[in-house]
Amino acid sequence: MPRRRAGAAIPEMFRTMLEKPSTRAYPYQKVELPARFRGKLDIDPERCTGCQVCAMVCPAGVITMIDIGTRKVGDKELPVKRPVFELSTCIFCGECVDNCAFKALEMTKQFELATPHKEDLTMRKALTK
Repeated sequence: MPRRRAGAAIPEMFRTMLEKPSTRAYPYQKVELPARFRGKLDIDPERCTGCQVCAMVCPAGVITMIDIGTRKVGDKELPVKRPVFELSTCIFCGECVDNCAFKALEMTKQFELATPHKEDLTMRKALTK
């Protein structure tokens, strides 16, 4: 491995001193997100039918289907299930959104998910329908 001279970094230091910074003061300047950015998952409980496709295709196992009761279809009682999302382990792949035939799921632009309590990242929005 070749040895470097003691002052070899000085020209580079002077060159970069005159350039504009490549970073942004994030909390103070708005971040421009790409058009296809995948942020926090969201669900429209009115559109969710409980078909369980989202839970089947989730590679991270983030989605759990919870029984919320039954409904009568004809002369049969069928269980009604709704998804609960564990966003703390979500990998934001978008498989659930892409496979939802009823367009009940979407990836939002929200990316600030830091919280002191892990329970805050459990989304039970679909259970309120």
